[in-house]
Amino acid sequence: MNKAKRGIARYFVTAAIAMGSAAVIVAAIPDGQWLAWGQQTALLSIGLRQPEGSAQLLEEWVQGEPAGALSTTDSTSMSVQFSPVESKATAVTTTTGTVAVPTGGGRVLTQQLSSGSSFIQGVAINNKSGKTADIAAALRRVPALSFDKASSQPQVLITHTHTTECYLQQDNGVYRADDATRTHDTTKNVVAVGNAVAAQLRQAGIGVIHDTVIHDEPYNGAYNHSKAEVERLLKQYPTIRVVLDIHRDAIYPSDTTRVKPTAVIDGKKAAQVMIIVGMKNTTAVPNKHVQENLAFGVRLQQYLHTTYTGLMRPLLLADARYNQHLTNGSLLIEMGSDANTTAEAMYSGELVGKGLAQVLRNL
Repeated sequence: MNKAKRGIARYFVTAAIAMGSAAVIVAAIPDGQWLAWGQQTALLSIGLRQPEGSAQLLEEWVQGEPAGALSTTDSTSMSVQFSPVESKATAVTTTTGTVAVPTGGGRVLTQQLSSGSSFIQGVAINNKSGKTADIAAALRRVPALSFDKASSQPQVLITHTHTTECYLQQDNGVYRADDATRTHDTTKNVVAVGNAVAAQLRQAGIGVIHDTVIHDEPYNGAYNHSKAEVERLLKQYPTIRVVLDIHRDAIYPSDTTRVKPTAVIDGKKAAQVMIIVGMKNTTAVPNKHVQENLAFGVRLQQYLHTTYTGLMRPLLLADARYNQHLTNGSLLIEMGSDANTTAEAMYSGELVGKGLAQVLRNL
């Protein structure tokens, strides 16, 4: 990032911290530069997905699916509290001892994130959509998925718009400058998490197609790339009822700190999970499946939250579409962050797979 861009980034970060939750005006910088900048900037306001969450929103804006401002004033309570960060710290103390902070690297903070409303009936919401959502009505609504419990045909499609998103390989309170945030290695990226979800569904007798095509090279246009592949697979397998786009988050409260959203489930660390429902439905960006996707999302979150306490972050309602206009059962799911380990994210994939299988069986 050059000096001018760094200055712009610092300006917006400072403004966001001062105001708590501020809108970023996307106007003066060319589209391509915004995408690159959006992938590198630090956390704009507590509870927002950064930096790659911003890149997702920006990408849709560039592609004609306007996401609006990157953040909106959040009417719900923001309960995340980040620990004070000393940027000059040279070591961190963990349960296994003191670990030096690598040159060019930084600290990893383990946090159980809960920004958004309180959990009511197993559902909490972080509403960034600018729209009012009737969650009680969504919980009463039975998702119109036409799921066939007796079918052996594929009924779930797992895909990854940002296929190369990956995780840390060590859990020692620090990250190194050379720790990858993207990789083709499917044992370390979100494909491994998709495999964990798929394994549980298949074990429950539910047919699954797992799309492992790389859609994020180049990053700009990834949603168009994944959309074309999902449309092809829906045509090839007309029995598909559910489409899960599995990602991982990235949360940076400072230039030298990454947050790993974590819960302990049955004595094991699990990467926290956030379900995202795209609420955008306009003449220019139609999405007739918004209410069905919302009903499906709250039902899945309710089951996962009440079964695995602490696993779920509040469900994010976004002013975007995320290709969720393609089916009644489309959800985007963030499995932890780039500071979680692959093992933690895969464990969460196992839990989500078990929960999803039960939710579908209960329809």
